[in-house]
Amino acid sequence: MNFKKTTLAILLSAPVLLMGCDDDDKSSNTTEFNLSVSDAPVDNASEVVVCFSEITLKKGGDETLLTLKEDTASLYECLDEDEMPIPNTLAVNLLAAQGSQSIQISEGIEIEVGEYAMRVAVPNGSGSYVMTDEDGDMVDEKILIEVPSEELKFSKFTVTQGGSANFTLEFDLRKSMTNPVGKDTYTLKPNGVRLIDNNEAGHIAGTVQEALLCEGSTFVYLYEGVELNENNLGDMYYHPETGAYQGEGVEPLASAEVIAEVQMDGSYEIGFVNTGEYTLGLTCSQDDSEMADVLEFSQIIETEVVEKQTAQADFFVQ
Repeated sequence: MNFKKTTLAILLSAPVLLMGCDDDDKSSNTTEFNLSVSDAPVDNASEVVVCFSEITLKKGGDETLLTLKEDTASLYECLDEDEMPIPNTLAVNLLAAQGSQSIQISEGIEIEVGEYAMRVAVPNGSGSYVMTDEDGDMVDEKILIEVPSEELKFSKFTVTQGGSANFTLEFDLRKSMTNPVGKDTYTLKPNGVRLIDNNEAGHIAGTVQEALLCEGSTFVYLYEGVELNENNLGDMYYHPETGAYQGEGVEPLASAEVIAEVQMDGSYEIGFVNTGEYTLGLTCSQDDSEMADVLEFSQIIETEVVEKQTAQADFFVQ
């Protein structure tokens, strides 16, 4: 389950600015909304470019389009099926925003506090995938990416009063990207993209002792909760015959590849994780299929994530 890294383009549009209000009662019930993107590191890709064209916030019956930031220094363009630039779009290379790093795509939009839903338009054909080998050389041409219903949806998140509301779209492409049998396109599944409230989240980072590193790639899997049964910790993919993940179906929240140089300890980072208790598993189990693997963990540890802090979770020979 060794996910090929990609060049991805996805779309989100140019919006209408909300008008400010001078009324004190009105302004006391509003906050500034900012949206960023980040990526859980993935293996074997040269770049992952996401093109945003339209983002809509919905509260009750009211809708607000978010204004995208302008990035005149970007080296990437959002192109249609005819390789023509798509107007009012913003291209972001997610490889520049891995782990706890992020890139802001919309800022300073004044909205009322309350419960919201968000829709992100993702037109098919706007994304592309470039696979690389272990040396980082391209081994395939660009492959188009499709998104079910051409959109990502997030519902029932709350924007509270005071300061600013900072949210992040956390992409986990190893979990969300699949290559359906018989198709020459990749599918980006919405379950691999999480909307995180930065005020209620932190990060996880750690070291992996050299003796625990695999001959090939080493991965850390993240699960919600502690005191979990190791036999029930599932892989990224569900088994088509059972319709469930490995064991009783404890689905991983995210994963990260351990980065290591020759004869050195490795390190990993998982960014934008909601506060709470978590279990992490160290494994070498990876293949190219989209079937559930029976994961074999060399070590299991637990940690707690505190808001706006980085939890240190290290793997050492015991």
